[in-house]
Amino acid sequence: MKLSLTLLKEKLTTLVKDDNIGSSGSLLHLAHPLFYAGQTCLDSHTLYIASAVKLPPELTFMPASALICIGEPPPSYYNDALELLVIADTTDIFELSNVIHEIYDIYGNWNLKLLRCLREKKSLQHLADISQPILGNDMFVMNGDFYMVAHSTMHASYDSPNLHLDESGRIPIEQVNLFKNDAVYKKIKNEKNVFIYPAEVMPFRTLCKNIFLNDTFLFRIIVPETAQPFSDSDSQILEYLSQQLVQDPDYLATFLRSKNSQLATLLEHIMLGNAYNQTAFEKALQQMGWSQTNRYCVVHIKPSSQDLYHTTTTYFCNVIMQDFRQTFAFSHNHSILVIINLDHLEEPRDGYFKKFNRLVKEGNFKVGYSNYAVGLNQLKEYFREAEIALEIGTRNDPTKAIHKFCDAVLPYMLNQITAELPGQLLLSPILMRLQDYDQKNHSDYIHTLRVFLNNNHNAVQTAKDLFIHRATIVYRLERIKEIGQTDLKNKDDLLHLDLSFELIQLATN
Repeated sequence: MKLSLTLLKEKLTTLVKDDNIGSSGSLLHLAHPLFYAGQTCLDSHTLYIASAVKLPPELTFMPASALICIGEPPPSYYNDALELLVIADTTDIFELSNVIHEIYDIYGNWNLKLLRCLREKKSLQHLADISQPILGNDMFVMNGDFYMVAHSTMHASYDSPNLHLDESGRIPIEQVNLFKNDAVYKKIKNEKNVFIYPAEVMPFRTLCKNIFLNDTFLFRIIVPETAQPFSDSDSQILEYLSQQLVQDPDYLATFLRSKNSQLATLLEHIMLGNAYNQTAFEKALQQMGWSQTNRYCVVHIKPSSQDLYHTTTTYFCNVIMQDFRQTFAFSHNHSILVIINLDHLEEPRDGYFKKFNRLVKEGNFKVGYSNYAVGLNQLKEYFREAEIALEIGTRNDPTKAIHKFCDAVLPYMLNQITAELPGQLLLSPILMRLQDYDQKNHSDYIHTLRVFLNNNHNAVQTAKDLFIHRATIVYRLERIKEIGQTDLKNKDDLLHLDLSFELIQLATN
């Protein structure tokens, strides 16, 4: 494996007295060093070792040539073409050579292990374990669902209270919510180069590299600054590691997340009204201990724009299924859909939904709940109920996070009623006659009728609400019957009047 002069300087720090390192000093381009043997020109991308007393006053330096010199070299050696390290003049040249070759051997052995890991399709855990000694800090691998799928075990930072990872490697919800709302984190989501994530959100700085396959984010390599401070060469090594990974797409392809489980695929078919394997669906339910006699509720969760940007929907699906037993959650069309088995809850229903709604609010989500129902034979309709609850509830009150279908049924019915004809054409003829009379005579019989109907036909309460005498309300009601041509007793007429007032309110809103 080739190394950089910057890396060699870090490893020889106790011996280095001076240096002249330019842009090529950060490149891993130097093979094992050669002893200077009187050449008149130092070749590009070649590292030489020499004693200052053996060097001529002038030499030709090809670009990106490198020299480790024992003692102070002639002034002409300090130029842009030559990368230079000056070593204490008391150092033995052969001992220095041995030290340098040992450094190369350490990195060479790691490189062999790395290539074997890729060739044999070994786990990311193995990759982290073999890379930790080279990096000097622990190495983590976080997938797109905010799970640490691998972590080196040399140090105890994985179990550190600063990270708070659970036994499955999941980052806490609070941390994910901080990430998705953090401006810095948003910028680095699709970063292609090695970068350092500052300590404002995490309890320490982290050196990171995003790994992509065909522009699809797979995972992020994370090196926390916990065991020792970062050095310049850490970025070089992490970049080299990532290059080896992306040059082996077959290895990376083994870590592509599966799109959905079999049950999630079946549910998508049901939701879309497509044909599906009923036997496979029943079997999947049985494996979860669910049956068609259980009561269920379907939940439609709309993630925030930050969740869509950071693709956290799968993470929260996993969170829901882990933290809320007797649920199945899956992502579909940028939403999270959840089925809850109400009969198998391990705690009182009110407490369960109170905790679930807390998750919704902390995640800055919007949620719609279906009605409770027995069995899943009408699952497509339950999904639609939850979706309608979210659509209508959000439209009527955008500030509210929790919406129930039972509260959206009447607005939904009214929307359906006016789907073909405008509401004005569907009003009760009784109401139309009163409206025409009020406009011509500057009366307000429509308002009187509305208050009367809202008071369940209670004339006394209606008089109080309108601040009029009881005799006056009796007179008005008789006039309403006369003008509207109704006795205000026919059930169909009364239903039509109630719907008409709702249609007027809908149009006003």
